[in-house]
Amino acid sequence: MEETQIDFVVTWLDSLDPIWQELLAIHKPGSKGDASKARFRDMDIFRYWFRAVEMYAPWVHKVFLITNGKFPDWINKDNPRLELVSHKDYMPEESLPTFNSCAIELHMHKINGLSEHFVYFNDDMLLNSPVSPDYYFKKGLPCDINKETCYNVPIYTAKDRFGIYMSMLANIGIINRHFRRWETVCHSPKRWFGPHLGIRGLLMSAMLSKQRLFVGFSNYHLEQAYLKSVFNEVWEQEPDFMNASCTRFREEITANPYIFKYWQFATNRFFPMKRSGKFFFLTERNVLKPIEETLNDAKVASICLNDTPLCTDNDFEYISNHLNEMLQRKFPKKSSFEL
Repeated sequence: MEETQIDFVVTWLDSLDPIWQELLAIHKPGSKGDASKARFRDMDIFRYWFRAVEMYAPWVHKVFLITNGKFPDWINKDNPRLELVSHKDYMPEESLPTFNSCAIELHMHKINGLSEHFVYFNDDMLLNSPVSPDYYFKKGLPCDINKETCYNVPIYTAKDRFGIYMSMLANIGIINRHFRRWETVCHSPKRWFGPHLGIRGLLMSAMLSKQRLFVGFSNYHLEQAYLKSVFNEVWEQEPDFMNASCTRFREEITANPYIFKYWQFATNRFFPMKRSGKFFFLTERNVLKPIEETLNDAKVASICLNDTPLCTDNDFEYISNHLNEMLQRKFPKKSSFEL
């Protein structure tokens, strides 16, 4: 059987770049979208992302690094497995410059040379232990856990507002426009009542057994396996909503990349499998101890270190410094992606 060719895609931003800062200052005034620091702050740990890939996923076909055009000074542009991609290379000219990570992600399928099977990472998502290709794709399908929930109740805070809750509800609304949950479940019941869901997941599936529409899914802020053809399909079916979602700054009632994940669920184009990653929201300094424990746990395949508006500048600097020390101990050797 022919081996599935898998690419990795990762996005990154140099928020200290004076050209980017000038553009932000021009476009930020009067914008109703999210321009909080947490959307752009850099922990300066990105080089460890590449070291982790080379150590734990040496089989990857290509790595596509997406930026606004400013790439890390230390990046080895001559690495044959590295493809450098600027926003202007694949995004509509009228949408640039953009400060909306969702807009950057929603257009990813247009990247020249990207494989049908790819895994998308934010720059704060690192591999933590060895993974094989079939951790991400089996039988040509993305491996994922379709754990349903009816408890995604929106929460509002002054700093983070609604977070991603409204986008998730919008995603589910679009899915329900095109699919009926009951038909999806009946088409492949083992995917919706399988052991990968765990006891709680199975109980939720049983509780929703007569539910005709999709209500919501448990979301894991980790790297995500995708089919490029699903991106194309969603754009073909919902061009107006997708285009309206590509605002210059992130807004609340728009699509985000989870819509493609949900579409894969609704069409049963996924291989049911439990994930083994952990994610942390950086809120205050006491998060460092569990992060260090996770970095030393070989059973955890990947880790996400997600900045939030709840983290003060002082705490962010403290956390960033200590994370760099931890990651340097874990990944001391330069990768071939570095100069």
